[in-house]
Amino acid sequence: MVLGLSACGSSSESATVARARRKAAHTEHTGDATSRTPADMVAAVGAGKAGPPVDLRFELREPPQAGQVLDVDIAVVPDAPSIGRIYVKFHGGEGLDLVEGGDLAPVEKPAQGAVIRHVVRVLPKQDGIFTLGATLSVDVADDSVVRTYVIPVIVGEGIPEQAAKAAVADGQAAGTGLKKR
Repeated sequence: MVLGLSACGSSSESATVARARRKAAHTEHTGDATSRTPADMVAAVGAGKAGPPVDLRFELREPPQAGQVLDVDIAVVPDAPSIGRIYVKFHGGEGLDLVEGGDLAPVEKPAQGAVIRHVVRVLPKQDGIFTLGATLSVDVADDSVVRTYVIPVIVGEGIPEQAAKAAVADGQAAGTGLKKR
């Protein structure tokens, strides 16, 4: 949720405040990622109508930087007792190459509430706002349901035009950090 909010900064927010919010959303976590609960992670954005009874959450291990590989911790949490199988395929969007972890091996009859962990490695090509997509397939009884999720990845300053607009809206002369009088 913090990550989602950081991408939707107020137009009256200064570029400095926007940068601080993004850094807070991408705070580096110490310790083992498997020891954190999914409740401490950010929910991926589901596209379309309600889908399978599964929650997909993520966490970025460090602030994304252009040209540097980034590990994205994934947690898939089944929320129904009758799931027969879960399978997830990840794909990088434009400007974000998938390096490793494109497939989460099928998990047969996962227990309700069990946390299925996975790591996806991506390589952002430049500063900007990019997406890591996840297509989740769930077999329930005699039916299969597919749902698409989006994981936003804000690299560097995000989109430079947005930071400049925020600075101008905050009354700062672009590039000077000085307030207009």
